Amino acid sequence: MEYQVREFINEKYTKAVNILKDNLKENYHVFYGVRLSEILFPASEYGTDAFFKEFELINSVILPLVIFDL
Repeated sequence: MEYQVREFINEKYTKAVNILKDNLKENYHVFYGVRLSEILFPASEYGTDAFFKEFELINSVILPLVIFDL
């Protein structure tokens, strides 16, 4: 079996995320590469064609960096 290893964040990006994590207050959390569908849900009725079309659009967006106040 052949496969290709992809680096999803580079060293420069890792340093930036670590600086953010070190300097944010303790109840803030840094996430990277989060799909928008992890935090946003379509308003259409579940199971309808409109729902799945909206979900596909939402799911196609990847947020490079998200800071949550938990």
